Amino acid sequence: MKETSLLEQLQIETFHCTEQAFQSTMKLSSFHAQPFGFVNGGVYLAYGEVLAGMASNAILAQESTSSNKSVDLDSAKRKVAVGQSITANHVKPKRCEGYVVARGQLLHKGGRNHVWTINIFDETDRLLSHMTVTNSIINV
Repeated sequence: MKETSLLEQLQIETFHCTEQAFQSTMKLSSFHAQPFGFVNGGVYLAYGEVLAGMASNAILAQESTSSNKSVDLDSAKRKVAVGQSITANHVKPKRCEGYVVARGQLLHKGGRNHVWTINIFDETDRLLSHMTVTNSIINV
């Protein structure tokens, strides 16, 4: 059996990111379904955390390449964002077909964390899930 990552399994089709926001689409399949044929709420949590992480890491990568500071190679550390907390409310069920759209907005950009609010919609722009994701900024 070929191993695949969660990112591949989620079937994220598009991801567009700015310094303050992002938008993404995810195609739905039987992988995303709970036993009754609706999207499993855990899928929305995984999707939101993956997107917030991608957006925070894109911001950090941009900041590191645009920095003109001289670097002490012995003390230089790369900053990355990792998931710290997520809170969600799933407000409407959706049959596991078609696609969903996620729109995220950066609420707080600090040196130690980024906080994102994310709304997930169906094809008709009906709100399905609302969440807040906090990423911790760490040195690696």
